[in-house]
Amino acid sequence: MLVPDKKPLYELALNKMEELIKTGVWKEGMKLPSEASLSKEFGISRATLREAMRIMEDEGLIAKQQGVGTFVRRKPIIRSGLEELFSVTALIKRQGMKPGTKDFTFYKLPALENEAEKLKLNPGDEIYKIERVRTADDIPVVYCVDRLPRKIVGDKFSGFEESMFAFLENEYNIKITYAVSSIKVVKHDFTIEKKLNIGKNGSVLLLEQIHYDENNMPILFSSNYFNADKFDFYIIRKRD
Repeated sequence: MLVPDKKPLYELALNKMEELIKTGVWKEGMKLPSEASLSKEFGISRATLREAMRIMEDEGLIAKQQGVGTFVRRKPIIRSGLEELFSVTALIKRQGMKPGTKDFTFYKLPALENEAEKLKLNPGDEIYKIERVRTADDIPVVYCVDRLPRKIVGDKFSGFEESMFAFLENEYNIKITYAVSSIKVVKHDFTIEKKLNIGKNGSVLLLEQIHYDENNMPILFSSNYFNADKFDFYIIRKRD
């Protein structure tokens, strides 16, 4: 039972449950006791408990699975600032993990209207569309879709090992120097969820980027679908 305090009961329950997670009593992936059990243990009403658990869900500490129960969310395994332009390979290596690739495929096809616009191509100009799943210690973490103009790499393109940035620099002396990015949330895409081995209550973060070389020419248009449970992105903001 919670010890009386001047704080609201839901806040006391929240602090208690946060402490259980912090100390490892409630471990990552663990299914929580029922609402009836927790409300009885804390000596509070179910309505008060639900308010505390709503806040915990908003904070990303727990996740509800309809018809299954409530679970302690697993901590992200990769953290990175979004102000830095990085290759997925370098990002994974910086976390002390081994990068890998699976389900690598590519196609040569006419650019769609939005792809041609972003890459400053004429409608119908050919691109290579490259799809692959990036892994960290064999765990699927990012589904990558890259569009690369055929005029840049020619007709002998046959793929590469890991980093697109390294491939362009080593094979074509093209250095990506900056990117224009946008961030979106993807809702319930079965294909992406399957590729990243995400459950129905998982979430996907889409980072779309147009990459430019040192001459301000668009070289690459990429869509990276991140398993949001595996990544923690942050931005450092400074006040003038």
